[in-house]
Amino acid sequence: MQKLFTLFFAGLFFLQVPAMDDARMMRYPDINGSLIAFVYAGDIWTVDANGGAAKRITSHPGTELFPKISPDGKWIAFSAEYSGSRQIWVAPSGGGTARQLTFYKSVGEMPPRGGFDNVTLDWTPDSKRILFRANRTSFGDRNGRYFTVGLDGGFEEPLPIVNGGFAAFSPDGSQLCFTPVDREFRTWKRYKGGRATDLWTYDLTNNRSQQITRWAGSDQWPVWYGNHIFYASDRDARLNIRRYNVASGEDEQITRHTDFDVMWPSGRNGKLAYENGGYLYVLDLASGDSRKISVAISYDNPNLQPRFRNVTEFINSYSLSPTGKRALFEARGDIFSVPAEKGEIQNLTGTQGVRELSPVWSPDGKLIAYYSDATGEYELYLLENKEGAKPRQLTRNSSAWKYTAEWSPRSTHLVYSDRSLKLWLVDVSTGRQTAIDEATAEEIRDYAFSPDGDWIAYSKPAPNYQTALWLYQLSTGRKLQLTDATFSDESPVFSRDGKFLFFLSNRNFNLTFSSFEFDYLYNNATRIYALPLRDNGVTLTPYKEDREINENPDANKASKPAEIKVEIDTDNAQNRIQALPLQSGNYRIIGAVEEGLLYSDGYRIMRYNINEEKTEEILSGTGYGIAAADGKSFIYRRGDSYCVAKNQPGQTAGATTIKLDNLNMKIDPRAEWNQIYADAFRIF
Repeated sequence: MQKLFTLFFAGLFFLQVPAMDDARMMRYPDINGSLIAFVYAGDIWTVDANGGAAKRITSHPGTELFPKISPDGKWIAFSAEYSGSRQIWVAPSGGGTARQLTFYKSVGEMPPRGGFDNVTLDWTPDSKRILFRANRTSFGDRNGRYFTVGLDGGFEEPLPIVNGGFAAFSPDGSQLCFTPVDREFRTWKRYKGGRATDLWTYDLTNNRSQQITRWAGSDQWPVWYGNHIFYASDRDARLNIRRYNVASGEDEQITRHTDFDVMWPSGRNGKLAYENGGYLYVLDLASGDSRKISVAISYDNPNLQPRFRNVTEFINSYSLSPTGKRALFEARGDIFSVPAEKGEIQNLTGTQGVRELSPVWSPDGKLIAYYSDATGEYELYLLENKEGAKPRQLTRNSSAWKYTAEWSPRSTHLVYSDRSLKLWLVDVSTGRQTAIDEATAEEIRDYAFSPDGDWIAYSKPAPNYQTALWLYQLSTGRKLQLTDATFSDESPVFSRDGKFLFFLSNRNFNLTFSSFEFDYLYNNATRIYALPLRDNGVTLTPYKEDREINENPDANKASKPAEIKVEIDTDNAQNRIQALPLQSGNYRIIGAVEEGLLYSDGYRIMRYNINEEKTEEILSGTGYGIAAADGKSFIYRRGDSYCVAKNQPGQTAGATTIKLDNLNMKIDPRAEWNQIYADAFRIF
């Protein structure tokens, strides 16, 4: 993953500067004499200290990082993934076959702020041993301690320091300058908390340590030259190079960059290289003069070539057609229509450099709604369910991230929310948008139409950060609060007959005593509740009486069901709330069905049958599903597979797995890069 992002950003600048005579996105530089080693696109490169054409030293698909040139200039030690795990390797500085030096199993991939295992830091002055940091402590996988390993291999030797970040030897190798705390990979700016780093020295002969900096912010990346320690510090808001005099304690700032931080300074023999804004700089330690160098990079970058690939691993969202015969998948920015069992996969959008997401099928099967950033911001689009259809832009002038839209039962309206805390109603025929509500504390994230399409139920956070249920009526524009935010009520769903509103609420106080702390816990507080919408005595458990069958034949004739018209009595609503006969736990409402309610208890799909007043297990082995508009089937994920099941008891997990072997698309990396770059910052 690290190399994927490195290649993406490197490729982005490759696209913008085709000749690459002045490359950017170079990292982890080190300098010795006239040679600079650095990382570009996950590989090790070298270049003359005055700049010019760079030479590629490594080309393995795995990521190589942290090159350190030996004091005699003959070798480059680095961290690499050649053998399936991250290890310390060494190669001739002029290029050649690399040799593995460490063999202790690495901790594997960590979060970006966690950094890496087996990080090369420095060489001993005689060029015979390599200093590295390995994540082998009792504190956890993100903590590391110092080891050295010989140029010719052999056993590693630990240093007598418990834990630390980047470090460097003194010129005679008898001392180490280090940071007891490591936070080099954490991107917090102007941080002054508990992980702020200070510089210490450690006398390896006498086993004594001494703190030499006490800035509340970050002092890190030491380089020891002569009687001075050069390091990066953010004392003037940006990381810049400072110089500490070991003898006198005098400390002064050397560089004064204001636009970007000084990153990864490293070097020896009177020079120091660092990265600033993606460019490489060389600092003369005697004079204090710093200069940017231009680096030309030319190579056959295979990551620029368009290619076909299966994009199943890039599926981000999915939904089901009204009758469950096809599914919609958003994968790597395109929307695909996929048969549940028989047929061909269709790429409905087929765009490069544009991302479409959150597809939902209209209940009448005629339209597919989704978001696209074709205009530069995400807008709502409609696509007819027919071959050759062109998308129609429905919204305009948007400026916030949108959440998945919900269709009205008659396919006339859509409702969605965005990160501006607003809830929006969209008329499908005209495209007219109405902001029907706006939260003040947190986003509105759940909403549902009534079966007649005249009401929208949603939960909105109150100032006390509890959520209450609200209603909006399309025909009148009325907005009503249904519950009072005493409890946290959410995920409202209308029953299909329009008589009930189902919802989740944390109303159950299961008092228990903690096994670890001397404290009480209120755990698994959620239950599913039903609110009868009319104050006419209708409940989930109506009065029942055995009666003899009426012998009048006319009385037994089936009559056409009346069209549903939802009416809601808001007075006394809270007193009508009734809990479903389920224990408190971890629930998710999937949707209303003819029998009652489809829901999940965390690891099973269940159904509450209103007429029979009982719960029924539909499917075991999954805790999430999305129902089709007709309520007769649902789609769910099982591991890396996507499956469709009927809304009937006794379903077998994985019985109907959607075949995604041909979920292929052509990927043009150049066309994707600008969209990915903009999207990353838009999401952030």
